[in-house]
Amino acid sequence: MRTIAGLVGPAWASALGIWLAWAASAPARGGDDIPAIDAAGLPPRSVPAPLPKRPVPGWLRTNLRIGHLPPGLERMPEAFAAAGYNVITINALRKWDVVGPTANLYPAEEVRQADDYLRRFVALVHGAGAKAVLYIGPVQVPMFSPEFARAHPDWLRINPDGRPDPSPNFANIRSPYAGWMLAQMAYVVKTYEIDGFWLDGYAPDHLHTYDPATRAAFRAASGGAEIPARAGGGFDVLRDPIARRYLAWHEAYFLDLADRMRGAIRAENPEAAIFVNHSANRTWYFPEAYMGEYPLRYCEAVDVSAVELHWDVPGDALYHPFVYAFLASLTHGRGATSWLQPQAHGISGVSPPVEFRLRYFEGPPWGVYPEFVEPTGREDYLRTWAADAKARDPWWVGSEPVPYVGIVASDQSRTLAAKAALPAYVSHVLGAFRSFLEAHVPVRILTELDLEDADLRGIRVLVLPDTSVLSDRSAEVIRRFVRGGGGLVATYEAGLHDPEYRRRDDFVLGDLLRARHLSSRVVTRRDEALQVDLGDAHPILDDPEILGQQNTSWRNPSGEPPARGPLAVIASATIVEALPDGRVLATFAGDERSPGKRFPAAIASEYGKGRVVYFPVGIDKAMFFYPNTFLRRLIVNACRWAAKQEPPPVEVRGPLLLCATFRRQPEAKRTVVHLLNHASSWGMHSIYQKVAPLPEELRKQYGFPDRSELRGTWPVREEVIPLHDVRVLCRVPGVRRATQQPEGRDLPLHAIEGGVEVVVPVVEMHSMVVFE
Repeated sequence: MRTIAGLVGPAWASALGIWLAWAASAPARGGDDIPAIDAAGLPPRSVPAPLPKRPVPGWLRTNLRIGHLPPGLERMPEAFAAAGYNVITINALRKWDVVGPTANLYPAEEVRQADDYLRRFVALVHGAGAKAVLYIGPVQVPMFSPEFARAHPDWLRINPDGRPDPSPNFANIRSPYAGWMLAQMAYVVKTYEIDGFWLDGYAPDHLHTYDPATRAAFRAASGGAEIPARAGGGFDVLRDPIARRYLAWHEAYFLDLADRMRGAIRAENPEAAIFVNHSANRTWYFPEAYMGEYPLRYCEAVDVSAVELHWDVPGDALYHPFVYAFLASLTHGRGATSWLQPQAHGISGVSPPVEFRLRYFEGPPWGVYPEFVEPTGREDYLRTWAADAKARDPWWVGSEPVPYVGIVASDQSRTLAAKAALPAYVSHVLGAFRSFLEAHVPVRILTELDLEDADLRGIRVLVLPDTSVLSDRSAEVIRRFVRGGGGLVATYEAGLHDPEYRRRDDFVLGDLLRARHLSSRVVTRRDEALQVDLGDAHPILDDPEILGQQNTSWRNPSGEPPARGPLAVIASATIVEALPDGRVLATFAGDERSPGKRFPAAIASEYGKGRVVYFPVGIDKAMFFYPNTFLRRLIVNACRWAAKQEPPPVEVRGPLLLCATFRRQPEAKRTVVHLLNHASSWGMHSIYQKVAPLPEELRKQYGFPDRSELRGTWPVREEVIPLHDVRVLCRVPGVRRATQQPEGRDLPLHAIEGGVEVVVPVVEMHSMVVFE
């Protein structure tokens, strides 16, 4: 049998031994022993309060084989029903809206055909025991139905110049159109017994309107302010408080209307559901899309949020898991899907079988279930995925994430960074996320919603990767979390800005970080790398994979190399003064403005019952742009120390490229560990995928594409290299049995202190270790 040590070498095996020795020291409770955060007396919110909760239709947690089809009632929907898909969505544009009360606007024969289309579709799907969902554009009826636009010209969205779009497109949701839309959706549910709608085009950025009534309504709400103008396609939320106020007002109405849609259809069928196109953080790589298309609370106003992937974002072993983790954090188990473009290169070509299957396996480990979208170019693919999903249903249904590490991905901080969001902020989050993903420990993404809701249940260690914008409320929640025993790891300028995007004089959490901000030093080039020297022995630093990367060669001209040397970190840093009770673990040298001086690079401290590690140096950003072993180990070791050496309830020891995620089924009393081998071979493609845009004149001369997703390569996977002897440790009490599913292989349990361990002989593409 091949071992991990044999596959990856003695250095990795040595670090593994250190980790296992630590991990076996005590049974794990995760964050369950940390008291719930007392929300009494918290400062005011900077983000909207939670929306009223509606019950989630039960079938959304059990029907996870989803087909999403173009229009037509030929062989395609019949094949999906026969294959065992238990949710089938079909395109119903200019079908759902021409029946019923406004049918008199349309030719009688078209109305009859639309009626027949809806009835036949529902009969087919219900006859197969599945749920029938209609894909619609709820606010784009004027675009698809000129008759409707001519009949209701006063229901069209108005531009700042006081005119509607030259060609009707979006309706005015503050006009009587909203009432018609709600009534029409309710009518279709009642008359045709459909199980839900899939909404496309319903996005707040599409729905700004400058009609007189809306202008007057905002003046009344704002004390006389006018709806601000859009500059360069967007609102100046960083510098204009009226723009921030207007967007909050606009988005609140948008959320309320979405919730009213759900209420309207639930009045006719309590189990009817709303699916929505929700970009979440899919576009965070694109500078032109630095502001989110949807407010963070959108997931609470609907039932299922769907994110489009592989449409305009090429395959990526890190970014796609991050997108899934982020969406799962927003939905909190209410329901999430991925609208997966199956074609090889977004909208072109047939994917190799391996690429096709891996795309569909990437979401379920995070609780985000794929919608099989046609056209794939291969009819057998729909049956392949139905079989793959059906074989895994028992361990997907009713599952929820296992918490341990919580990484904050702040929408406010991303907005502050504006079009530089990826290099200036998101890179910190992705570097931290990568570190924990490669360490194979449970990780969740959190947002400012979780912080301001004081909802950190199950989180043992909170990570703030340059979370530069923190409200006073979020800061106080974090303070109470750490005081109660939670761990905190923060980097760079965490908490240095308020929600109005103003720079504070000092860190809002300076009492926890044990640091006073003096200035910030920006590093953008390799030749500016900070030379970080480690201090005295400490559990965070005492790691051979960190010590072994110190630059010690030829520093002693007359003898052996010294025991210590610097670590090169290519990242910006804050210049701080360590406060009393903050232990400086590492330092870096000042620049030409402060020759001979050294500043803290890492500070460890305690606060109440908890522990805090602050890295003034942005090691997480370095882990994204200039990754290295010691960076990952510093981040993960800091988390381990902040957790007071309490290991996670379940973890995996395997190669870095293995994606391990952790879920549990409370009703079945199972812990499920997903092992996804999705990155074992991208072939020999260039990993240097992002190409800087050419000047406009050269772009036209050479015919270079102007679409951002095409500025580089678009790889596909053609093979999977099996991974061997993957170790899975479980410290959940009462485990009696472990199996590898869907293979049905029993895995012998080996006792460790505080839990059990199993060895998975081989992982091909996707397997699950099920502890019961």
